[in-house]
Amino acid sequence: MKYIFITFSGLGLPIAYKLHQQGFEVMVGVIQNISDYVMEGEIAKETDFNRKRRLQLFQGMMPLEDAHAVIEKMKKIENPDEWFIFFEENNLFRWADQIKDLGFHGNFPTRDDFLFEVDRDRAKQFVKEHYPKLYTPEILEFKKVEEGITFLKDSKDIWVLKGQHDSAMTYVPSNDDPELANNQITEILTNFPDKYERLGYILERFIPSIIELTPEKYYYDGVPIATSVLFENKSFGSGNISVQTGCSEDLVFPTDMEERLNKIAFPPIVDEMAKEHKGWFIWDASILVSKKDGKMYFGEFCSNRPGYNCLFTEMAQCGSPNAFFENIVKKKNPFTVGTVASSVRIFNMNQDEEDESVSSDILINYKPEIEKDVWMWDVRRNEHGNLVSVGTDWNLAIITGAGKSINEAINKLYRNVDAFAFLGAYYRPKDDYLSMDYTSSIINRVNYGVERGLYRLPFEVLIGDINATV
Repeated sequence: MKYIFITFSGLGLPIAYKLHQQGFEVMVGVIQNISDYVMEGEIAKETDFNRKRRLQLFQGMMPLEDAHAVIEKMKKIENPDEWFIFFEENNLFRWADQIKDLGFHGNFPTRDDFLFEVDRDRAKQFVKEHYPKLYTPEILEFKKVEEGITFLKDSKDIWVLKGQHDSAMTYVPSNDDPELANNQITEILTNFPDKYERLGYILERFIPSIIELTPEKYYYDGVPIATSVLFENKSFGSGNISVQTGCSEDLVFPTDMEERLNKIAFPPIVDEMAKEHKGWFIWDASILVSKKDGKMYFGEFCSNRPGYNCLFTEMAQCGSPNAFFENIVKKKNPFTVGTVASSVRIFNMNQDEEDESVSSDILINYKPEIEKDVWMWDVRRNEHGNLVSVGTDWNLAIITGAGKSINEAINKLYRNVDAFAFLGAYYRPKDDYLSMDYTSSIINRVNYGVERGLYRLPFEVLIGDINATV
């Protein structure tokens, strides 16, 4: 198989780089201008400084081309069935539309896929019509920060802040007093108005004592081929405190398609939608379970968009990215039931003294034997041939570890972390990963799903022994 990647922010480039290292033919098309990336009606904003750094990602590590040039090359390829094209985000549907009918393998996001993720009213109505076992939390939508601030002043409830644009972070209040919690959200809206007014934002009524599970289903050309369940901690700090990240750490394992959780998460309409999609189609729906009353709530859809860290964690179970993609194209389950994988994100906490931007040109070192489990993001090769940080943001790398049990996967993960060196790095530690001292810990959520009969663990471990065996 040969590979083509279309990217703006570099989310999929760790996969492209691994394939390139392993000798596969890889073309990478980088979207040069933000105007070719943002949605219709959205103001395109990217400073010269940020653009310069973004375009440095993976420089000196593999060939990079203008995305427009790659699309034109694709139109002239005589054997498109030998190629797999990867679109890293579902908002790249305008690029996918240009080549989706040319005979390539790959994932081809659509405008509808994108809207399922960002149009909360549409998603909420879809859940009401097709997900009889899920409740929908109350959601209020706003365009201007002042509107939300005014509402919060008089509210007696606690709310979760969710920006519609990727740059606007989700914030779950850390305080259970409504006045103090809503003051935290007001502070964020006041300090980052441009991010939240870019595409608007929502306030979602906070559900206490939440257990979050994210089941996922893979299809190829409409044929269901695999299901898995993801447990991720998005909070920056141990104990799930502080600001939200894309994903600070996670655990993923494949499940049987007939599990109760999959029956809830993937009603018949999902299979029908998959048949309308060419190539690789992904559907996941996060489910929020209240420990207080056992009710299950809809969280959000990530329609036809890989999750990060999740995709790297899943690939860690499959031997290599090529093995993963080859099996998917053959409509085979890429996972082996009975395996499990984990990951942790490495953050670059260094800041330049002059402008407080994330520091660039800091050396990245790791032992060669962990190469398979290192997924670098913010990286380039300098004039001396060394790997260094670029400073696009604080997301430096993902480290993974896989095995045939949770303890094997986590032990391997943190052995790999110990073999990775970066000055000023932060990551959530092993004792936090294994903690059972707070409700939303990964281990507690794995246990809860088993106790509720949502799925069976596909490996040998007793619920009460998970922590003890690691």
